[in-house]
Amino acid sequence: MAISTESTLVIGHRNPDMDAIASAVGYGWLLNQIGTEKYVAGRTGQVNAQTAFALEYFKAMPPALVTDVRVRVGDLVEVLPYLQIGATILQACQSIAATQRSAPLLDENQKPIGLISGAGLFAAMADALSSTSVLALAKEFDLSAETAANTNTTVLRSDEYVRDVITQVLRSEQDDFLVVNDDGRYSGLCRKSHLLSPARRRIVMVDHNELGQAVPGMEEGEVVEVLDHHRLSTMPTSVPIRFQVEPVGSCSTLVAERGLEHKQTFPAGIAGLLLSGILSDTLIFKSPTATPRDRLAAQKLAMMAGLVGANASEDEINAAIADYGQQLLAAGAGLGTRPAEEIVSTDIKFYEANGVKVGVAQVEVANLSELNPRLGELRDALYQLAENQNLALTLLMVTDVVMGNSRLVAVGQPRVIAALPYARLADDTLDAPGIMSRKKQLLPTVLAVLAQSV
Repeated sequence: MAISTESTLVIGHRNPDMDAIASAVGYGWLLNQIGTEKYVAGRTGQVNAQTAFALEYFKAMPPALVTDVRVRVGDLVEVLPYLQIGATILQACQSIAATQRSAPLLDENQKPIGLISGAGLFAAMADALSSTSVLALAKEFDLSAETAANTNTTVLRSDEYVRDVITQVLRSEQDDFLVVNDDGRYSGLCRKSHLLSPARRRIVMVDHNELGQAVPGMEEGEVVEVLDHHRLSTMPTSVPIRFQVEPVGSCSTLVAERGLEHKQTFPAGIAGLLLSGILSDTLIFKSPTATPRDRLAAQKLAMMAGLVGANASEDEINAAIADYGQQLLAAGAGLGTRPAEEIVSTDIKFYEANGVKVGVAQVEVANLSELNPRLGELRDALYQLAENQNLALTLLMVTDVVMGNSRLVAVGQPRVIAALPYARLADDTLDAPGIMSRKKQLLPTVLAVLAQSV
């Protein structure tokens, strides 16, 4: 979906989980309430089963899908009046006088024939303008506008990236460029000056601060704010920005706290999504990443979302949260019959240490017995992922949300896998009892092993 460059994009990490979707939606709404600019929430990938459940439960819409934030020609298009074949020179003169821009000339299918500029009009009418005969000038005005059109004008496609057409634009003497859509039909005009110096898309990063996990094309965007709860990564900016990273269990907690600071009440649907983000990331507060701040934010959001009545006691609120949380986790848990490729790629994050790239995926199950029947195909999918992404190590963390344990399916360099401090089981998986958090428990261990192995 195209999002205007005039709006600031609020967006989470690639392969978005519940928290990435919720915090983008919630923070985008909040910034529109307390700020002076326009903010639009986005997502960098499809919603997972858990998120789909929450969206349906709270009757909310997912944010717009954004696959790339590099500026496209279509982002800079101005829709201006056009002439159709059969139009006269007089009509072309009137159009250019009204818009102070070149006039597009289109055929009956809305496809460009050419572009009529002021210079083109003067060239076509030079003889009549130098004549003393008013009749000659009147006849010239009645001629077809096509006689003044430049039919060799450069035409750009709206879906082209600006950086890919710069050379073509620089070589052209045009000030205006015709832009067409996928079907070759007229979309509008684009100024040369805008193409040579396009406005960069302004971006608020939520639930991540690593460029490697950000929406593609981020290097051409302008990061204006970061709101996150993960480890810090190097992210250069040209000017100082607001950068908040807090040790809480969910980015949705930070969004809720910011809203409460500004005395804002989230709409029920958005409050429900934020609550879902907290419960998902903290595994209903069972994860070691959970903090009292997460619990307090969840209680406030549960009230706003209408899970309980206004006069509910704390025990009633907590019971409602626990009940909904179980439904939420159940919606996303289990290997089921999903393709192995989908399981290993739905919730995966990539990290780099000492020049070595690793991928760590996570899937939640109600019982680790679900793993063995799918182990072979999951391992094959991990091998394929490692090859495609050039990974030295790829892990699938299968977490039992009931018992609070995990098993690791690992592929990659044998010496790196052997250095991981987890017992190797008979099926070649690694036993990780008590490990539930990828961020707080597994990742530090993996990165420490990589630092020693390289």
